[in-house]
Amino acid sequence: MQESVGKILVAATGKGGAGKSTTIACLATFWHKAGRKVALVDSDPNQTLTRWHAKRGVLSEMMLTTQLDEHAVIPTVAEMAGRHDIVLVDCAGFGNQAMVFAIGAADLVLVPVMTDEANVFEAVRTFKIIESASLLTRRKIPARSLLCRVKRTAIAAHARAQLLALNAAPLAAQLNDRVLFQEATFHGSSPSVLAPSSEAARDIAGVAAEVEALLWPRPAAVRDAIHQQQELHEP
Repeated sequence: MQESVGKILVAATGKGGAGKSTTIACLATFWHKAGRKVALVDSDPNQTLTRWHAKRGVLSEMMLTTQLDEHAVIPTVAEMAGRHDIVLVDCAGFGNQAMVFAIGAADLVLVPVMTDEANVFEAVRTFKIIESASLLTRRKIPARSLLCRVKRTAIAAHARAQLLALNAAPLAAQLNDRVLFQEATFHGSSPSVLAPSSEAARDIAGVAAEVEALLWPRPAAVRDAIHQQQELHEP
C-alpha cells in the first residue's frame, strides 16, 4: 500500500440526513478554491456525493472515486492521499464495515449531528466506534462532532452541552440551516462559490478554519507571528 502523504478527513455517522455529504462538499470546495489539491471518496451506497459531482459544478473540478467495496476503501484512500493534499471521505449513513475501515485510516473524523435527541445519541455511538477503531489501530484517532442544520440557538446550545457532557467534543463553528446549502446541491456546488459573501459561506469558513487547525497545526511561534500581523492590519 502506498504511503499516505495527504491528510484524510472522514465524515461519519450512523444517522442518515445529518449533513455528511453537505459537510464534505462544502469543505472540499473551500479548500479547492484556496488552492489545495483535493480528492473525494464516496463510500455511501446512496451515492449522494457522486450525484452532485456529476452535475458539472465546482465539485466536478475535483477527483472523485466512488468506492462501495468495503475491502477497497483503505487502499483507495491511501492511494489518493499519496497524490493530494487532502482526501475527504463520505461514509454511509449507517454503521457498516466500510465506515469502520475509513475511520481507521483517518487523520480526523467529523461526526455531523443535528440538534435532536436521536442525532445526539447516534453521534455518541459513532464516537464509541471511533474509540474502538483507535484501540484496533493502536493510535488515537482525532474526532469532533459538528452541529449541522441548526435552526434555533437555544436548542443548539442544549445539544452542544449534551455532546460535551457525553465526550463527543463539538467544533465551536456550526453549519446553520440556510436555504443556500440546499440550493447548492442542485448545482453540484457550495455557498462559498454561489455566494461568497453569504452567511452560509461564513459558516463554512468557520468550520474550515477549525478543521485546518486540527489537520495542519502551526507551531506556536508561527501562530503568534500571524496573530501579530493580523493585529497590525486591524483598523
